[in-house]
Amino acid sequence: MKKSFLIFITLFLFSCQKEDENFKPNVEILSQKAYYIMLRDINKQFDLILNESKPKDISLSEYKMELISGKIGLPITQQNKILNATNPLIDYSSKLAKINSISLDDLSSKIAFGGLYAPDDNLNSKYNENSFKVDNKLSITKSHALNAKQVMKIDANDVLDCVLNALGADVIYALDASSYAAWTSAAMSKAFSTIAKRFLGPVGVAIAVVTFGICIAHESNN
Repeated sequence: MKKSFLIFITLFLFSCQKEDENFKPNVEILSQKAYYIMLRDINKQFDLILNESKPKDISLSEYKMELISGKIGLPITQQNKILNATNPLIDYSSKLAKINSISLDDLSSKIAFGGLYAPDDNLNSKYNENSFKVDNKLSITKSHALNAKQVMKIDANDVLDCVLNALGADVIYALDASSYAAWTSAAMSKAFSTIAKRFLGPVGVAIAVVTFGICIAHESNN
């Protein structure tokens, strides 16, 4: 009886130890440099995939914008390829969220979180409502090109410029109008993904957030 009790206690303690190990967050996360290399490589894959269907009369950046805005559709086969290419970003995002005890409730938010926050970022202070605010203090110029498409130039901070570059002038006010009281990293990811996924779901978020992340990296290094 005593021997059986000792065996039971040993097995119990061993199982608890294994359970604790399973719940330990994986702290092996990318370095800042490796993170930006990842974004660059994913973007290169996106370009190769999208060039398969891009109309000849528009640039690749214009094509991305029209996909995100819903003006052009994207075949399911290409959407699947883009999601597969996004897997490293999703993996990074999952680890960063786990380390910081952040809950992301859908794939689009997870993709957005990974593209918005680099490994060395302060998740509590990188963004706030002023980062995306378009108000009267900004110089806004509107004109009409020969093809009747509206062109908007916003003289704003680097973050706002990068959002414009990733999402387009047509939706910049939608992000500014978000009714998030607290701009936490989870709320920011949700706000960005809500705008970017309107027509292509997680694929639209992936295209937009990688474009945004590369732009922020470029501005940070200048």
